[in-house]
Parts: sequence; structure tokens; C-alpha cells
Amino acid sequence: MKGKPITGITPSKALCWTEKRDETSIFPPAVADINGEYFFISGFDEAENYYAVEAANLAQALELSASAYGRINIVDLANISCICTKLGISHSEVKVFSQYNIKGRQNFQTLEAVASYPEPLKKYLRSKDIPLKTLAVFNKLNDTCMAYIISTVAARDISQGDFRNLVNILFDMMPEITPEHLRGDALKNLSAERDRTRRTFMEGFAELAAELPLTVSSPDNFETGRLTFSFTAESAKEAEHILGSALSQTTAIQKIYGFMDEQDIS
Repeated sequence: MKGKPITGITPSKALCWTEKRDETSIFPPAVADINGEYFFISGFDEAENYYAVEAANLAQALELSASAYGRINIVDLANISCICTKLGISHSEVKVFSQYNIKGRQNFQTLEAVASYPEPLKKYLRSKDIPLKTLAVFNKLNDTCMAYIISTVAARDISQGDFRNLVNILFDMMPEITPEHLRGDALKNLSAERDRTRRTFMEGFAELAAELPLTVSSPDNFETGRLTFSFTAESAKEAEHILGSALSQTTAIQKIYGFMDEQDIS
């Protein structure tokens, strides 16, 4: 950044997006000069001397600020996004978001929620590369599940994979979760519970499907209620027989879909 030293100013902290860094710098804090108004873009501490660079607008000043720090974490990105929203800066004008492939209203809403996370979770996210889609699921958890995750990352440094799996399984099984599930290792407890639940479901589904002369399967692993009915025939006569038999067993088909409705799969 080309600029010049300047003294006797009181810069605005409106663009201050990063928490105080531990490292010290031999350079004076930098400010952006926007038509004679100065904004902190690095350093963020008041001093006698500043290094001033010109910027056309707030978006450019914020971009200069983000680029001055190199790679930044998701908590920093959340703070930058909140500043954009507060000051009416278009996210598309701040290139740092595209550099991290963040776009779309929902992603920015997810990102800005990070700024209000409690400090133990922020501390964890500063050192881990957790995808926004995982945090979007986290934001949908109830208070009990959120509190469990926060206490977990505060107590130990879990891997990114365990964090993602924990968030997903808590969300998937949230209606069935009891206090016992959250005592100790919830990921292990709930995985065992889910395996038992799935095994019971698959046994019931297979029993109902066996009543048909067709193979019944789920093309999306029961994420939705869509089912595939198929059969193999070696002749037209055999095909006609199978189809006729299947068409006469609509009650069995209704039972299968009724069973899935009972499991909230639709």
C-alpha cells in the first residue's frame, strides 16, 4: 500500500474487524483516507503517528484492510461481513469473500451468526477450517445441543471431522435426544442409538417389501420418500405375470408408504 505518514488525526474504528493480535509491529497503524475522513485499516490502536493511504470508498478501504493481514479465519470474515451489513457496503465489492468462495444471502446470514458465538466456540473456529454448510446446521440446533458442542470444544481440541459429525448427528436425532445421550461422548452414544434405530427400520421395511414381487429400494438412502420399484424378467410372459401380481397388491404398497410416513420420511 502506497501512502504517507500522518499525525494529528483521530481515525474512526468503524472498519475494525479483527480482535487484538498478539504480535507487535514496527510499523505505525494504517488508516484509509476517504475524502479527508480517516478509518483504521490495520493496527487499530490509537497512536501519535499513522500511515495513511487513499481509498475511494468504504468498500475499498475494507478490502485494503483484509488484504493487509493475508489469510484470515472465519471469525474475522464474520466480523467483516457484519461491518458490511451495518455500513451498507455491498459484499460483492469486498473481494475477500469471493476469495473464500462465500456468496449468497443465506451464506452471509450463516457467516454473520458466527460473530455472536460465545468465545470458546470462536476460539475453536479460529484454528479450524469448518465449512459454512456445517455452521448452517449448527445454527439450527436447539439450545441444549448448542451448549453441548460449545462445552465440548472448550474442554478439548476435537478434530474437524468429529465437529462436523457431531453437529450432523445432533441435528438428525435432535427430537429423540435425552440427557443420557449427552453424558460423556455424545457422538459415540448417538451413533450407537442411530445404528439401532436404522437397523430396526430396515428390518421393518424389508419385511413389508418382501410381500411384493418387486425389488423396492430408496434412490437417496431414505432422505426422502421416493422409492424405486424394479424387477427382472426373462420373457414378456414373465414380465406380464410380475406386473399383474404387483398391481393386485396395492395394499402392500400402501403399507410401505404408511410405514415410511410413521418414520417421518416423506
